[in-house]
Amino acid sequence: MSNLKDKQICGGDQSRCNAKDCPLFGTLGTPARDGTRRIKGCGDPVARGRRNRRAGLTKQRDARKRLGVAPSNKFGDANEENWQDSIFANEVKSGKQVQTAVTVWNRIEEQVLGNQSHFGSLRKPARAILMPEGWGKEGLVMMRLSTWEDVVLPAMQQFYEE
Repeated sequence: MSNLKDKQICGGDQSRCNAKDCPLFGTLGTPARDGTRRIKGCGDPVARGRRNRRAGLTKQRDARKRLGVAPSNKFGDANEENWQDSIFANEVKSGKQVQTAVTVWNRIEEQVLGNQSHFGSLRKPARAILMPEGWGKEGLVMMRLSTWEDVVLPAMQQFYEE
């Protein structure tokens, strides 16, 4: 439980903060490297950077687990460069930078599922194959992580066990 003395005005850089009601008042968090204590939701660049990094590492950790890749140490490993994946080199992207790809995927998945009949259909999962110009016969494959877990991962495990 926090003491009343822990509730103060945020110590973040108020001149560069993009929070709506800056300066914020509330319970101060743990000190950053520079010793500054900020309120949850602080919008100064250091606080935003810490939140973005933490969110990105969480997405990497979740992706590693769902892909079935072993961590590089006993504590787990969010950083995809260190994953113990003998087949693929991995890169995980998250946040606003992937929104365009997600929008394209949603349109493709809606079209694929709309073309399947609702009666007597197996309702197969969607997969998108992207064939950009200038790539020749090369392309990209997109699918949901849940499809990877349900279809691809068991097939890979069976293949490598034999």
